[in-house]
Amino acid sequence: MKVRLIGGVVVELSDDPASKFHPDIAKEFVAVPKGVPEGFGVGYRLEGKNWIAPLASASADQAEPEPAFRLKLTPSEFRNAFSAFEEVAIVEFSAGQSESDSAEQKTLRKVIGVFFDRIKDPHLTTVDLTDPRNLAGLDILVSVGILTPERREVIARGLPG
Repeated sequence: MKVRLIGGVVVELSDDPASKFHPDIAKEFVAVPKGVPEGFGVGYRLEGKNWIAPLASASADQAEPEPAFRLKLTPSEFRNAFSAFEEVAIVEFSAGQSESDSAEQKTLRKVIGVFFDRIKDPHLTTVDLTDPRNLAGLDILVSVGILTPERREVIARGLPG
């Protein structure tokens, strides 16, 4: 079994991430050593070499604690995660073109344009940061130099719960 961690917390599990995720996402998965606790899964966090279980669910008469970060955002919240400079870079990159662009560069420009056009769709109610397509979009922004890997992680982490 392999897991994908964000901020040291398990967000996805897969026996074969290479066949289920974009290659950039698939390479983020790490093997889990034998002997993980029973019930191991999403929400566990890695501290040193130890896997720590998420907080036990609250009893029926207690409110459940809020998660540390929300991974489902409104389109407006998601767009606001980007700085104005990053948004301008996205718009300029997707709109730009040059005769010297390779076929890959032309495709990346279109993909980034489509990615952000989806966010502007009035029918969209949620941007799910666990969706591999959204994470792949962030990865593409890193690959073309619009985001740094550190900024990508900040955006992919979501908003405080």
